Amino acid sequence: MRRFALSRVQPCIACTLLAASLAAAQGQPPGTVSTSLAVTGIHQTDADLDGGGQVGWGAVSISAGVTRQMVPALAMGLSARHISEEWRTDAGQAPWRDLQRSNVGVNVSLALSRTFLVGVSPVVEWARERGADIEDARTYGAVLSAVKVVNSGLTLGAGASVNRQFYSVKVSPFLIINWKWNDRFRIANALPAGPEGGAGIEARWTLTPDWELAGGGVIRSDRYRLAADAPYAGLIGETASVPMFARISRKLGPHWKTDLYAGVLASGRLRVKDNDGTEVALSEYPAAPAFAMTLSFR
Repeated sequence: MRRFALSRVQPCIACTLLAASLAAAQGQPPGTVSTSLAVTGIHQTDADLDGGGQVGWGAVSISAGVTRQMVPALAMGLSARHISEEWRTDAGQAPWRDLQRSNVGVNVSLALSRTFLVGVSPVVEWARERGADIEDARTYGAVLSAVKVVNSGLTLGAGASVNRQFYSVKVSPFLIINWKWNDRFRIANALPAGPEGGAGIEARWTLTPDWELAGGGVIRSDRYRLAADAPYAGLIGETASVPMFARISRKLGPHWKTDLYAGVLASGRLRVKDNDGTEVALSEYPAAPAFAMTLSFR
């Protein structure tokens, strides 16, 4: 069996729905329009391959969203994201080079009472290596969520991302939480545009009104279609890891913010499967240092 080791981070497509649900839980007046825009850069330092040599990668993610509070109980919006990754290796031919992932979703959040909300977000995504046929790279599904405002300091909920991804339906459950312990400390979902995505969980410390320190992680896996001229031509690449990051953030006025991240990608595993889901290749990789930066507007 051919072996190799690589890693990557992919923000969760549920993140916009999480943000919209929590915003709705705070009670936006009808007609309120919320917009967001974020650019994130990620760099993984070179990591040792289990078969020899080293590999690393860099990525740029651009995301945007708009949400309108239609009536007191209903919010609707649109979200979109594009990620481009470039891989490098010094040991033979990598299983892929340039990866692209684009998705668009419709977000709907409905308040069934003053303290209980449900949400649904149909999503269409194209995940492929450059050169793969775009029709063969299309996947689709929906993100479902339910959120309960327990009290002024605690919001709890749960959800799942259900997607038809190539050879099977992939279900990824996640927790929604915003637990304020005091004026300076809370446990909450990670920032949507960051390397952990909105499904991650963070511990957050407010240092000053403009500065915040946080740390957290998430379990992540992704699939994508490989190019026709790739070493595993036309097959499915699947990667899993546990991104864990420390973050320091600074507000740049009322709408802009910058976030700096440093951490590791742990418990990495990479698979290649055929179109029926049969495993063709498998490899694990050690924890690899990684860094990221996000500039966001909201």
